[in-house]
Amino acid sequence: MKRFAAAGLLLALLPALAPAAPERPDTFISVQLENDFFAGTGDRYYTHGTQLSLLQATTPPDWLAALAERIPFYQAGSQLNLVNYTLGQKIFTPDDTVATARIPGDRPYAGYLYVSAAVLSQIGSNDSVDYGNLFELTLGVVGPSAMGKEIQTGFHDLIGIDSPRGWDTQLQDEPALGLSYSRFWRLVQPVSGQLELGISPHVTAAVGNVHTYGAGGIIFRVGHNLRRDLSPPNIRPGFPGLAYFRAGSTPGWYFYLGFESRLVARDLFLDGNTFKESHHVDKEPLVGDMQFGFVYLFDDLRIAFSNMLRTAEYRTQQTNTHYGAVNLSWRY
Repeated sequence: MKRFAAAGLLLALLPALAPAAPERPDTFISVQLENDFFAGTGDRYYTHGTQLSLLQATTPPDWLAALAERIPFYQAGSQLNLVNYTLGQKIFTPDDTVATARIPGDRPYAGYLYVSAAVLSQIGSNDSVDYGNLFELTLGVVGPSAMGKEIQTGFHDLIGIDSPRGWDTQLQDEPALGLSYSRFWRLVQPVSGQLELGISPHVTAAVGNVHTYGAGGIIFRVGHNLRRDLSPPNIRPGFPGLAYFRAGSTPGWYFYLGFESRLVARDLFLDGNTFKESHHVDKEPLVGDMQFGFVYLFDDLRIAFSNMLRTAEYRTQQTNTHYGAVNLSWRY
């Protein structure tokens, strides 16, 4: 019962985090699904992620604005402010999902259930370049209370395939707390006719008992109406992106290719529980991502398809991590 109580507590936090407003601002809903099934690699490493987001184009609540202002380098913008609330779950399994005992040298089983509140501010803008920053607070739980086992085995039973057998060895319950900050830039230049080229570098720092790392990356985009968004959402760690996009009378579309490198100091899903003895592996301090995909925007709807290639995250990892993602965002 305590597992469902923890999930209920996280769900209850979402409306408590949301600010009351006299008039309804522009609101966006986003559904993000990430799974190694989309890449045809089978259950291994980071095997599944689900994230639901509610974003409003409005001034952040006082408590979130006050917290963000205490973060070094954060700047409140006067042109555009967005507040984003999320509920998500991530599931991790080892390479060998047949064994029932702990596997030396293979990553632990783990589930992660979380909520977050984020504020994005556009700091400056001119004819070709705009830039802003994003601050995010995340609360959650890692371990059996995150219900990773129940979700994965229940889905496998539904579609009639064997489930991973080692969930009894998963990481133990641990509360999760994390803070992250990203600064990003967006350059858009016409190429030919309606075709545009976009370049969006970013830097990120995250600290917490789940993730502590520093990252830098860049996204290249080619398409039409690139100013309608920054990039589609991703489940962290990964490229910064939000459910927000601008409405337009004509469709927008683009292909994109992104690269990010992370210097990792802490990864609970590899290092094991913080305050308890648990299964763990020796992580790689430097991890790289490459993401490529396609985005289409029409009226109040955006859909994105992408693939992610991630270098080995621990020293005995047999292959790179490979998964696909689908995002659907709509404005109402």
